Amino acid sequence: MRSKLIAPLLLALLATLALAQDDIPMQAMKDELSRSLAQLQLQKLDKPYFLAYRMDDINQSAVSAMLGSLTQEQPSHMRLIGVEVRVGDYALDNSNYVSLRNFGSGGMAGMFSSISQAPLDDNYQQIRRSFWIATDTQYKKALEDLSAKRAALEMRKRTDDIPDFTRETPVTETEPPARVQVTFDELKSLAREISAVFRGTPDIYTSSVDLEFRNYYTRYVNSEGSVFTRAQPVFKLQINARSQATGGLPISDSIVLFGRTLTDLPPKDVLLSRTRAMADRILKLRSAPSLERYNGPVLFEDQAASEIFTQQFATGLMAVRTPLSDDSRFEMFFNQMMSQLGGGSFVDKIGGRVLPEFLSLSDNPLMPDYKGARLLGTTTIDDDAVKTRETKLVDHGVLKTLLATRVPVRAVPHSTGNRRGWGPAPTNLIVTSEKSSSSDELRKELLRRAKDRGLDYAIVVRRVGGGTAASFMRMAMRMAQQGGQGGDSLAEVYKLYPDGREELIQGAEIAEMTPAAFKDIVAVGDTPVVFTDEFIPRVGSLFSLGIAASSNVPVVSSVVPSLLFEELTLVKNEGPFPNPPISPSPLAKQ
Repeated sequence: MRSKLIAPLLLALLATLALAQDDIPMQAMKDELSRSLAQLQLQKLDKPYFLAYRMDDINQSAVSAMLGSLTQEQPSHMRLIGVEVRVGDYALDNSNYVSLRNFGSGGMAGMFSSISQAPLDDNYQQIRRSFWIATDTQYKKALEDLSAKRAALEMRKRTDDIPDFTRETPVTETEPPARVQVTFDELKSLAREISAVFRGTPDIYTSSVDLEFRNYYTRYVNSEGSVFTRAQPVFKLQINARSQATGGLPISDSIVLFGRTLTDLPPKDVLLSRTRAMADRILKLRSAPSLERYNGPVLFEDQAASEIFTQQFATGLMAVRTPLSDDSRFEMFFNQMMSQLGGGSFVDKIGGRVLPEFLSLSDNPLMPDYKGARLLGTTTIDDDAVKTRETKLVDHGVLKTLLATRVPVRAVPHSTGNRRGWGPAPTNLIVTSEKSSSSDELRKELLRRAKDRGLDYAIVVRRVGGGTAASFMRMAMRMAQQGGQGGDSLAEVYKLYPDGREELIQGAEIAEMTPAAFKDIVAVGDTPVVFTDEFIPRVGSLFSLGIAASSNVPVVSSVVPSLLFEELTLVKNEGPFPNPPISPSPLAKQ
């Protein structure tokens, strides 16, 4: 009798010890997923054909400073969990559908209901309970969406048979948490010192320095057998400054830098030098002449080329699908909105020319660096648990494919391993050219083309400014309020004269730039520049529904040479603008 009692106790003890040696959150996720697959069914309705659980463990340290004084100090640790429930089958499930009837009554909140918070402690039962509650909520929502989607399809004739979800090979990949050490003292000291630069510039009205370290550790498991853990630490330094010209024109600029470790950022003396240079440039812009209108060749040099390429061209490389709706007007509105907010998907351009014949473009998540400069899009597995690989997007000017997730679109039937956050996103974009020119040769060609048009000068853009997020917000605001307050201008623009003289100008904006303009690039530089920025997903990604999105904002690195465009139109930012401050800054009296 004693041996019969001891045996179960020993087994229980061994199981507990084994669990203690394992990753407890991951084990809880696996066990609850298995139970849900076996038991999750409401009456005789559809059972889930696919389940995925995600946990993002986020340790964050953030400090902000202004004029040498700290304005924020925020350490935080949170766990966000995501549950993806798909009912139906791979051909037709609950995703890729939007109900306008339910949109006003919690529909928008439902788009983000797949993400919730979880306990920070490695409590096996509490973690399972969190996933149990989230799974129950998402399963009921998935049943409602599938029923409504089927009803909507009965009212119309399907024009295609594209499946809702693709089958992919299960993978297992394990990566330990990143051992990146950072102290608040380091961050605070650097933020204070950089922000103190603006104490000597009273005509810069607002300035700030934000230094943030986000250490993401993701756990993922799905019903197909895929399991992965992945570490993604990232440092972000953002230096902002803003002023106004005498006429009220907003003048702003920012420096945004990223790294995996603090040592990836430039040395402190370089950061201080760049901050002073930015402050001096803003002060010069306050009294610089403006540009009325210019139509002709434009040279985007160095970083400006990567900025404009990422903001205006790369956004179209995502395979985003128009969702089905119970109101056909939504689909028309969706496509119009996609076009206005940074350009729609290039899906209809596959097989056509989108760049000049001498240019090619690849997305390469397996490339760790470019000539010693770290690339921050590097990863071996995406958020759908699909192995990443190099994707040749443009070959000698011709668009070959798009970056896709497991939600297929026409002409892109399978994932390219580019699910990052809410939808498809690039990793490391690499532009290559069969012919290139030196900086001097580019400028000579620019001036020659300007002369052929009868122009007395040409235009050189060195900084677009603001980053992808700021560019996206500017476009969104302009779409929402036509004729509203004037937006930010290009950060650094020069008139280039035949004798080599440069003249800084204020308030220049690109009148209109469509992806078609990139076909008219006539020459590129011979020294590509690495530019890293956060990537804002396309609006369509938010409507995939049923997904468990990662909470991490993807960071993309672009390697792009200087770009000479045959023809662009620049105009003066006309406003209206807010009035400048009435009295001078108190700093002017110090």
